[in-house]
Amino acid sequence: MHERFRRTDTKTVRVRDETFVVMRNVFWPGEDSSALLEHYVVDPGDSVLDLCTGAGHIAVFSAYRGAASVVAVDNNADAVENARLNAERHGFSDIIDVRVSDMFAAVEPGRRFDVVTMNPPFLDQAVEDLVSGSTWDEELHVHQEFFAHVPRHLEPGGRAYVAQASFGAVEEMKEMAAAAGLSCREIGSHRKLFTDLVFYAFELQPAEPGRTDRR
Repeated sequence: MHERFRRTDTKTVRVRDETFVVMRNVFWPGEDSSALLEHYVVDPGDSVLDLCTGAGHIAVFSAYRGAASVVAVDNNADAVENARLNAERHGFSDIIDVRVSDMFAAVEPGRRFDVVTMNPPFLDQAVEDLVSGSTWDEELHVHQEFFAHVPRHLEPGGRAYVAQASFGAVEEMKEMAAAAGLSCREIGSHRKLFTDLVFYAFELQPAEPGRTDRR
């Protein structure tokens, strides 16, 4: 898969009836984000932070759902260029701000968001380069950075949405969420046809007493 990402020139893919350009060295939007896109909630006027944005399709769909502003970040400069291109193609350049960033590094320390989204690499495996880092999360660096910082970047009443997979770090993610003081509930799943692979979407919120989860 990584070699295909490295050698495939610009192509187009369809996601939920919309077309996205995918450039060389960038992870292709696919079924891994299906459950998240189906079930995550963006209300009109929300501010959104999209981590691990890749080609930027989740950022674009957040804008379609009425987000007033979207910050989309990725540590892969090719992905950042790709996400900017897709934001422009869909008419959202004035809404989507794409930045090169290792997780929250380029996000202002005091900035908070109504919604944080992340479709992370799922597997704990040594990363060879930025391309392999699109599917591998060495020592769960991405997950650890997410849970170390996301609580301080959520507005009161804000929520985060994370994609996961049956072959990924689901249990580790739940443990990290609990340690960060976040509730974690599965809000949807998508099974890949003719396989045992399942992709999940989870909603995370500060675990406050008496809090009612969004439906």
